[in-house]
Amino acid sequence: MSPVVILETVRRHVTHIGYLTFLALLVLAAFATSVFDRPAAAWPGLLVLLAFVTGCGVVGPEFSSGTLQLILVKPVNRAVYLVSRVTGVVLVVWLAGIVAALCELAGRALWGDSGLQARAIGTALLNCATDTILTVSFLALLGSLTRAYFNIGIYLVGLIGLGLSSVVFAFIRQTDNAVGRFLKAHTGIERGLMVIDRNLYPDLPVPPRFDTGWTLMVLSNAAIALLLACLAFRRREVPYGAD
Repeated sequence: MSPVVILETVRRHVTHIGYLTFLALLVLAAFATSVFDRPAAAWPGLLVLLAFVTGCGVVGPEFSSGTLQLILVKPVNRAVYLVSRVTGVVLVVWLAGIVAALCELAGRALWGDSGLQARAIGTALLNCATDTILTVSFLALLGSLTRAYFNIGIYLVGLIGLGLSSVVFAFIRQTDNAVGRFLKAHTGIERGLMVIDRNLYPDLPVPPRFDTGWTLMVLSNAAIALLLACLAFRRREVPYGAD
């Protein structure tokens, strides 16, 4: 990996007003929920959103703007550049997660929570950190295949479509037409879609707990997504000026 690319990616995000505003929102959510709610009740969901927002621009905009051509004339391997960019974005999200977790611990200490729920909060942070790797890697793969920010649309269509598929299929199964009878006879279709949904868009374990199977699944899927992203990124043409 390239330390220069990683540090520049981190610097670009942590000095952006949008990131700082979101970080302030995370701090407020962590402090507020430390008073009356269960451990890690709010900020993990916000951290997932931050991973999505920051991860969607890993490489796509640089293809469309033409700046990637200027970057790649320097002595840096394409795969190294992509992995370094993903690493920088992941570190930015991890930094926000650490701040949120520390703020919740501080809030619970301030309000007299003797248990502090440090283990649950730490586990939630670990799960969010793991999920961030998959989210950013998957968005990097989509960004290596599409124009600027098209990966957002593809990601959301997949997330919403797979989430609704079980509801739609359950409704169709109740009908007495040919499609309903087909789905009743081929339940593997629904199970397959559920497996895809669980692998590409895994839910965080609730309540926060360390799940070895879930962690290995997320990390292995992230590795596959990042490998495919590197292969697509290395083969993609970068025309002068714009994509």
